[in-house]
Amino acid sequence: MGVMTTKNVFQDAVTAAVRALLDHSKDSILSQIDGRELVTTYSPDTPAEQINAISGPGYGILTIEGQTYGSNQLYRDYPVTLSMKKYTSKFIYTEEDLHWLQKGSEQKRAMTFRNIEKSGLDPLLGNLNRDLAKMFYLGFGTTNFACGDGYALFSASHTIRKTGGTQSNILSTEYTLNAASLDLMITEMCRLSNMAAVQLKKPRRLRLVVPVELESTAIQALDSLYGPGNANLGLQKASTQQIRRRGIDIDVVTLPEISSSYAAYWFLVDLDRAQDSFLLAEGWMPRQVTDPVYSNGTYEIDASVYFGPTALGATWVMGSRGTGGTL
Repeated sequence: MGVMTTKNVFQDAVTAAVRALLDHSKDSILSQIDGRELVTTYSPDTPAEQINAISGPGYGILTIEGQTYGSNQLYRDYPVTLSMKKYTSKFIYTEEDLHWLQKGSEQKRAMTFRNIEKSGLDPLLGNLNRDLAKMFYLGFGTTNFACGDGYALFSASHTIRKTGGTQSNILSTEYTLNAASLDLMITEMCRLSNMAAVQLKKPRRLRLVVPVELESTAIQALDSLYGPGNANLGLQKASTQQIRRRGIDIDVVTLPEISSSYAAYWFLVDLDRAQDSFLLAEGWMPRQVTDPVYSNGTYEIDASVYFGPTALGATWVMGSRGTGGTL
């Protein structure tokens, strides 16, 4: 169990420095929730629950007069087994801490104790954000997560059950993010098929998922109406205006928990496909005890979260590591 303790921190509770320390808690990324629109929350019945899905039927069979009707078939996806994790945080403070904080308040100093309980939950929000981000930036390998077919979330070898063939949800050449490569990824996402080898519906709601290093590049690609650096090049195909002409809503989602080591990685999520494919199994969301436990002059606030992100199939997302140069 990770322990957060304030013991001895508040000995100088009347100084300006400690007041600033308390105020700074709200500035960290632990106090926010990132990318929740990308994932669907559900409540599993068991901690190692297996989930699966089935495709629709394939095309009808060409049949001549008097011939026996051709049979159709539904194909199941590759099942995945849920893996849930529990993260905990213990926040500790002493009665001396509480005394001097209250004393500071009585002296009309700009310092309160109101953030103590909230601070106990912030680390657990951080765990939630980090594990969701790992599904993306660690998705090119199987250490963090493997799809039901045994391949990484981002792979060129995902199997189509009906034909035994494969399809890729990695950009054919892993170009860096720009308007042209974004347009290419949208096109390739439109060509992905289900397990019956039937092409999926064109995406209608897309989210361009990037680390902080690519946020401005992503916004530029969507907001620039014209070609790079030259209006004479005409309208560029990946602007928000042009994409909407194709019946697609698109926006940028920045995940601060994507490490700077993966600063060139970028991803495209179809929110409609992800609704039944990118899942956050919820045992419980960040929670803490109602009242601090008091013993021997020390107060303890225990908090925990229990969840497990998982993915059923890989047609809901595409990715690029940005290693293929500029398109």
